[in-house]
Order: sequence, then structure tokens, then C-alpha cells
Amino acid sequence: MFRLTFDEYGRGQRDLLLTFGPHRLVADSYYFAIDRDDVAGETNTARVERVLRVTLQQWRSVIEKADRGLTVYLPYDLSDEHTGWLRCAVEDECALQPGWAKVEGYKVWPNNWQKWEAFVPKFEPLADVEPLVMSKEQVFASIDASIDGLGDAAPPPTDPTPLFEHFRGSYATELLTAAVCHFHVFRRLDEFPQTQGELSRTLDLTDRAGHVLITALRAMDLLDVDGDGLLHPTAVAKNHLIPGGRFDISGYLGLAAESPGVTTMVERLRSGKPANSDEPETGTAFVMREGVASAMDQDESARRLTLSLAGRARNVAPALAGRVNLSSSKRLLDVAGGSGLYSIAILRRFPDLRAVVFDREPVLKVAREFAEKYGVADRLECVAGDMFRDPWPDCDAILLSNVLHDWDVPECRELLQKCAEQLPENAPLLIHDVLLSDALDGPLPIALYSAALFTLTEGRAYSRAEYEEWLNEAGFHVVSCQPTLVHCQVLEARRRSPSKSPPATAERGPSQTSTA
Repeated sequence: MFRLTFDEYGRGQRDLLLTFGPHRLVADSYYFAIDRDDVAGETNTARVERVLRVTLQQWRSVIEKADRGLTVYLPYDLSDEHTGWLRCAVEDECALQPGWAKVEGYKVWPNNWQKWEAFVPKFEPLADVEPLVMSKEQVFASIDASIDGLGDAAPPPTDPTPLFEHFRGSYATELLTAAVCHFHVFRRLDEFPQTQGELSRTLDLTDRAGHVLITALRAMDLLDVDGDGLLHPTAVAKNHLIPGGRFDISGYLGLAAESPGVTTMVERLRSGKPANSDEPETGTAFVMREGVASAMDQDESARRLTLSLAGRARNVAPALAGRVNLSSSKRLLDVAGGSGLYSIAILRRFPDLRAVVFDREPVLKVAREFAEKYGVADRLECVAGDMFRDPWPDCDAILLSNVLHDWDVPECRELLQKCAEQLPENAPLLIHDVLLSDALDGPLPIALYSAALFTLTEGRAYSRAEYEEWLNEAGFHVVSCQPTLVHCQVLEARRRSPSKSPPATAERGPSQTSTA
């Protein structure tokens, strides 16, 4: 099979990639970005993709009408002095061979090149690239897959972040109502200020549950912390959320106190366990550990949940790929990589990189399908295993994308220690996740997402300061932190030499703070 893809992050204009059997040929998009039918306001990336789509459709048309015994030529690299073509000899099957012709790129208009389809002068096949022999149906399938893949390497044209905020907004209602009507947080603190730990114990909450509830209330500007670490209601909370006050609205909030969402949240906070954790048949949605039933261990539910999460990954993965530099790495390990879309986006940017998605077998079935769809199946390996119990595949870079937020602090520390044991000195570890502020007082959208994580998993959202503490303990130092999309950031750490002491914490510039 073959595949022609576009990567807007390519160096200069060397941003087209022809995957031809085992070979990867980098090509030039310069003349594909020139078109007589310019669209107003169209970006260079969008123009290349539009013109390339038309060119690929014309490839299909040329081959469809070619009679047996004919040879046609299909352009894939329009460079200044020489142009790259696929020679296609049509017999019972099609024999395809890439090569160069002595035709300048500016002479081959990308949307009107058919005068060259039957002959290009002085065509020279690439000597080290073996031809592919395929049926017409296989050729058409390769062309269609190339067309389908256009646009998937670039971030979305609009920002979907507000949609995620609206979707998670219900947790604000549930947490606020629970705090006022079930836990009486503001009345308690008005009478007797307490630290976060003391309040969690007063309410009989685990540390994780206390973190989630109190962080959200601080992000809502309803709680303040004084110099002694004591929590106090803010003026708004004092005026409106303490029963008996002149402007008290707690009774109004009480209208939702027994609603299913609120009572379920209260149950989750009091138990400290994710939803369905005690259900032997359904199990939790996203927690996969020994002794806990999980929907991710069942083929049908694992496929449904993995494809659901892939909706976010399709939007965010190209932005992640554009923020990282793995040009010096050979093999990326995507731990609990799910659909594989984050690895796939990175592979499409770095054509010499290989990757391994390490996850449970029901989930990997989806990852293999995406690897085929996006033309990287030859560079993406899927390895089934339990990341806590089984040996990890060899690698010189690791990606933890939206993984650590599923686990409590001890498990996070354990996973980072495993990363340290797996990576050579100075190798990159990429943590791609949302980040709370170091003060654990917001931002509100991330505090609400933390409540969602708490409800569905054994984890919550963490701050950069928390990650840095654990990374230093495991033998890493943080080198950068950059925003991607939908409140996510990618934190890059490097494995220290065992003999070196931790460096001072890097100063945080604008690109290293939460942009949520």
C-alpha cells in the first residue's frame, strides 16, 4: 500500500510524505500551495490540503479511465528543477514506481497536470525503491485513504474549549449544592476556620475528595486561605451561603439538594470511590487495575469508551504534536495510549520515529484501526499489558497523555518511577494533561474537570508543583511546559544522571503557566 500525507510542521516546504511500502519519501508542497482559485481568508495549510485533495481525486480519475497496457504518471513532488511522479503501468494489476522527471515544478499546475499524465520526459525510477504491484481496487483504496487523512494533521480551525467547559459545568452545581446543603462547609468555617486537611477530616472525606471539593470552592471565589493556611468564607459566601443571613440563598440551592446529580456527587465524595466501582458486572468506566472490574476490559464497552475519548484526541493531538520535538528520539512509548491518536499525530510529524502504544488488548483494537487509517501502521506497534504489573517495552521517550489524572498520588509516583527506570539519561518524558494552579485555587474549568475525574476514576487534576515534586523524587528535571488545547499542557522532563542532584526549579515564563 502507499499513502500521500501532508504535515504542516515539516521543515520548510518539505512537508509532504509519500509512504510507499516500507519506504518514506519526503516531498515538496510549495507549488501545491499555489492555486488560481484562491479562497478568501484561506490559510496556506488549508490551501495545500484543498489542492492536494483535488490532485488525488484526479489521480483516481486518470487510473479509472486508463486501459489495460497503458502507463500513466501521477505527480507527488513539485520541486523547482525536477518533479516527483508515480509511474503506474496498468495491466491485470497496477505496477507503481516513484521517480524523478526533468520537468520544473512551476510548469506543472497542480490542479491541471493531465497533459503530463501519459508521458513525462526523462523519467528516472528511484533505484533503491522497489515497485508495488497492486490491484486497481487496492490503488483506489490507497488514494481514498490519502484523501480521508487530509486535515487530520492540523489543529481544528476553531477552538472547542468552550464546549468542554459547558459540558463539565454541571459539576459546579453539584459541588456547590453539596457544600451548602449536605456538608455545610460555609457555616462550619464561619464558626471555626480550619486548614484543608482539618476540614476534610471534619467532613469525613479522603484527602482526594477534600482536594476536589475545596479546590472547586476556592476556584469559585467562595473560600480564602489566610497566612496560617486556614480556610475562611469569602464575602460572597458570608453574605449568601450561610443559613440565617439576611441575603441567604442556601434554601434556594436546597431545591436541587436531592437531585440525582447532587446526591450521586455526595455519595462519591463520602465514599472516595469512582462510580460503579462495586458493580461486578459493569465496573468502572476508566479504572483498569487488578481486582477491579472495568468496562475497558470488555470489547464492546472498551470500543465505545475509547472512540468517545478519541473525539477529544482528534482535536488536541495535532496541537500536542506541534509542541514537542522528538527529532532525536527513535522509539516513543505511549503508556496507556488508548486510541493511539496522540502517538499517530507525533509519528506524522516525525517520519523517522517509531512508537509503541501500551494498553489493554480491547483498547488496542481501536488503536490498530486508527494506525491503518492514518497510514502509520508500519511504525506503530501495539503491545498489550498492564502498566502497573507487566514489563514496559523498550523506548527512548515516553508519553503520558491524560494518564496520571486517572490515579491517586501513590500510583502517580509509582508510574513516574517506572518511567525513570525505563528511560536513559537525558531522555524525554512528556506529561500531557491539565494543570491546576500551584495554589490549588483554580482555574475553575480545571477544578470542575477535576471533579469529573474524581467521579469516574481514582484520580483528580494536579498542579505543576505537584508534578515537579514527584518528578524530582523520580530523578527527572522539568525543562518546559507549553499549552496545547482544551486546557491541556505538555510538561517535558528529562531523566537526570543518577549522580546528579536536582537542579533549581526553572523560572516560569508566560508559556509555562496555565492558560485555562
